[in-house]
Amino acid sequence: MNPHYKGVIAGLIIAAGSLCSSSHADAQPRKISEASLAGQSQVTIVPGQYYKAGALHRLIFGDHWRSLWTSPMQVDVLDLRSFAGGLKPVETGGGFQTVSLRFMGKDGRQYRFRTVDKDPARGMPEKLHNTLISDIVQDQVSTANPVGGTIIAPFLRSAGILHSESQFVVMPYDREGLGEFYDEFAGLFGTIEEHPDENSGGDSAFGGADKVVSSYGLLERLDADHDNVVDAQVYLKARLIDLFVGDWDRHSGQWRWAGYKNGEKTLWKPVPKDRDNAFSRQDGLFSWVITQIIPQIEGFSDDYGDVYFLSWSGRSLDRRIFPAVSHEEWQQAALQLQSILTDELIESSVARMPSAMYEKEGARFEHALKSRRDLLVEAAEELYGMYVGEVDIHASDKAEYARVDRHRDGTVEVSLYPYDPQKNVYEQQDRFYHRIFDPSSTEEIRLYMLGGDDIVRIEGTRTQDIDLRVIGGKGGDDLADNVRTSKDAGYNSALNYLYDSGKKTLFTSGPYTLVDRRQVVVPDDPAEKYDQKTRDYGSEVVASVANLKVDYAPEYGVFLGWGVIFEDYGFQRDPYNYNMEFSGGVAAGSGDDLRYKLEYTGDFRSVVDGASLMIEAGTTGLDIINFYGLGNETAMKPGLDEDDYEIRQQVSWFRPTLHFPANSNFQFRTGLEVRYIDLEVESGSELDIMNPYGVDEDFSGSLLVGLRYDSRDCGNDIGLSPRKQMGRLAKQRNTCATNALSGMYLDVEGQWFPEFAGNGSSFGKVSGEWRGYLPLGSLPYSRLAVRAGGEKVWGDFPFYEAAYIGGARSIRGYDRERFAGDASLYAGSELRLYLGTFKLFVPIMFGPLAFVETGRVYLDGEDSDRWHTGYGGGMWFGFVEPRYSLSVSVGKGVDSGSLSDDYGIYVTTGFTF
Repeated sequence: MNPHYKGVIAGLIIAAGSLCSSSHADAQPRKISEASLAGQSQVTIVPGQYYKAGALHRLIFGDHWRSLWTSPMQVDVLDLRSFAGGLKPVETGGGFQTVSLRFMGKDGRQYRFRTVDKDPARGMPEKLHNTLISDIVQDQVSTANPVGGTIIAPFLRSAGILHSESQFVVMPYDREGLGEFYDEFAGLFGTIEEHPDENSGGDSAFGGADKVVSSYGLLERLDADHDNVVDAQVYLKARLIDLFVGDWDRHSGQWRWAGYKNGEKTLWKPVPKDRDNAFSRQDGLFSWVITQIIPQIEGFSDDYGDVYFLSWSGRSLDRRIFPAVSHEEWQQAALQLQSILTDELIESSVARMPSAMYEKEGARFEHALKSRRDLLVEAAEELYGMYVGEVDIHASDKAEYARVDRHRDGTVEVSLYPYDPQKNVYEQQDRFYHRIFDPSSTEEIRLYMLGGDDIVRIEGTRTQDIDLRVIGGKGGDDLADNVRTSKDAGYNSALNYLYDSGKKTLFTSGPYTLVDRRQVVVPDDPAEKYDQKTRDYGSEVVASVANLKVDYAPEYGVFLGWGVIFEDYGFQRDPYNYNMEFSGGVAAGSGDDLRYKLEYTGDFRSVVDGASLMIEAGTTGLDIINFYGLGNETAMKPGLDEDDYEIRQQVSWFRPTLHFPANSNFQFRTGLEVRYIDLEVESGSELDIMNPYGVDEDFSGSLLVGLRYDSRDCGNDIGLSPRKQMGRLAKQRNTCATNALSGMYLDVEGQWFPEFAGNGSSFGKVSGEWRGYLPLGSLPYSRLAVRAGGEKVWGDFPFYEAAYIGGARSIRGYDRERFAGDASLYAGSELRLYLGTFKLFVPIMFGPLAFVETGRVYLDGEDSDRWHTGYGGGMWFGFVEPRYSLSVSVGKGVDSGSLSDDYGIYVTTGFTF
């Protein structure tokens, strides 16, 4: 999750804090009392009476499924001695929220007990336990349907999908039967079901399989041998049922795979499990904001919402398995499943709810399911479109023969066969992959040959549609592009990219072949290899409430804006092909007129190999500067104050730069900048009276070079890693810019403003700043922050390009841009101490800060040895962890009289540097 997003969430949580009960502070699943179970084989329980809420609470935090959680239901008390011939507890399990206990039955099968209520604190840092955050997260368990799993089972059964049938039980107070697990599990309400054990096989195997494996185990087998094949048609039906029931959390850990041998081949069938997030209801203000920030949390309703986000968690398996399914097979599967989901099946499935629950929600539930059934084919088509644009096809570590035929109609046919390198033959009847891709829907095919001595032959006629990438992998491969150039092939013709770093690999190139001998790195860790975090396909538009921009400054009042982020991803482009952000907003408190800001930033990673092309452009009327004249001892005139030296302007800019990273910390940049400046010079104003050089200038252009080193670390002590898969790595670093605990930062830039670029005369400038952060030994979160910087300008320069000091960017206690010259120097240090943590809705770290800063400007012809010094102190507060901090400080300038302000107050997220 993007750190900025978590700040939005924290703000909402704090604002809503007084509305949320703290009744869930222990964050443990509730137990049925021993007295209630004594001598009973069945009991009546209420799954979650504590989720009952008043009208205001429901308005803020949602109705959800509270009506079901607070309804009575009759359940069996689990008989550990008779169920499955007798159950013996083996080990505890569960994920971030669920408490579970595995049993071995005397029938030779494994079973799993899972609590229906959840314990989100299991997946939260200890510092967040018993806080407002844990209370709210616990309350949001009510978004889940407590009986959803039993409703889904008939759908899976009718579609022919392997699954476990669960039943509701209460764990007995049986000390002998539970043994060491008695204290934790006795009295808990949950479900029990057969567990597809990864190690099972033979007569006791789940579903009669020869072997059951995890998703990673399956993918390792698929990579190792093409004789392992997934039943992609059944997997597609299972995924369509995921959409149908609104289950947005179908990551690779939510599946087991049952293998059935047939000679040398093994067919693997999916076994979906853990339906905690099916039928999830996301209503209420809080849920609306959360789903805007984390859009894959898609709520269940009469329609599918955004299929892209609803299916997001399952993308890794989808991209691996779906390329085996053609469009026609896809449509047939959707239509077949739609016909299976009859009104009778839906009604009988919903009727499995306990009677009190059915009376409250049955009719509404049935209506939603029937509506989603009617829309299933359209949702399936949307899902198909997500994975057909850029297609990944995998061979295996065995030797294979791949033939790719480019046809005149633009279609591309891909076939894979087993290959015997000793005999140099392949058997067409043993083809294990075949599909024809249509250029109207597919833009790129990626063929991963993996290990083995493989043969790839690309045949046919050149067309202008689908790009092909062949990644040879390990082994001595033979990659040949034999495509003939057609008469209609042009500059924009599709290309065949051949990647292989092997020394024994043979390449045969055609007129549109690109050979790349660099190694395509494949991670060894299964989680990194199979659950790819960095996206390399498709594109995304982010236009949610998280893009809201709010700011305040005395000069222009409250600024309110919004932005849209667009990212495009590509093969071997980490983190993206390009990122573009368009934003704008207005400030209403800046006088009689409405001032606005429009801004564009673009980061293009595929224009220049190994470099990033950054384009920044925009216009703003909020860039208000101060000008007191040139010199190190300029004084305010009697009777005037700071407002009389303010200069309003409309600034427009265009700044393209190339950034060349040497490593993760260091980069070099070069480019140019063009600016148009419209100064608002009122007759009789101080600026009009001083009339410095530049008042009549409105256009400037410059060439620039710069370098940056950044090793700052702002800590990550609760394990909330920045969201890398969306690619905003550079922006994540910015969240650390003013919250660093250690490391250093250096930025140096030089600019030359040639006369021919619109400047009145040529001039140049060099500026730089260094920041360092020194942890204070064993004192947690305490550090000494130091900065130093300066600027030098040569030639005749407009006053707004002078070297300035003053304000939070250099010397607190002085007005912004208080002193201007042709050179400047400044330095300062700030001591930030940590005193402790208190809880007010959330854990809040706090401590004092103290600073001293000094600086001066130089001006050719001026004789001054004065240094301007500011000092002050304040407090800082860290919310949950130090990277989400707020500081408040007061600064005082040492200079007396008209050279200094009385004091300055500084409130900022993070610190001033």
